[in-house]
Amino acid sequence: MKTSAMSDAEFLASFESLEIPGSAFRHGDHVRLAWIYLHDSDFASGAARFCEQFGRYVQHIGAESKYHETITWFYLVIVFERIRSHPPTLNWEAFARSNEDLLNNGMGLLRIRYRNETLFSPLARKIFLLPDLQKQPVAHGGAL
Repeated sequence: MKTSAMSDAEFLASFESLEIPGSAFRHGDHVRLAWIYLHDSDFASGAARFCEQFGRYVQHIGAESKYHETITWFYLVIVFERIRSHPPTLNWEAFARSNEDLLNNGMGLLRIRYRNETLFSPLARKIFLLPDLQKQPVAHGGAL
């Protein structure tokens, strides 16, 4: 199943109906899903919907041991921040092109904000931990 060929509505419907196999759901799909839930929503509502549906999905594919709370919330915040810094009419494809650092180097943003011992700790998997490294400039020209 090629998720990149789907419209946002098709992608969301397939995700919420648990039709996308775990083997087909990649990092870019996580970011796109966050974008879909957050684009036309306030942060609290969009993040709550993402977490509820993503939790169902993770359980459905049997990947509970892979779920990481800190990584999830870090990306939700960054995606929301980036959405709000662009015109509201920006579609997913344009957002993805202008935010390649979110898609091409999944761990890159995390590594400049977290020490390895923090990010890969058991506690970081269970609860959101705040970044513990100072902000650094990122490739898109801004600062996190």
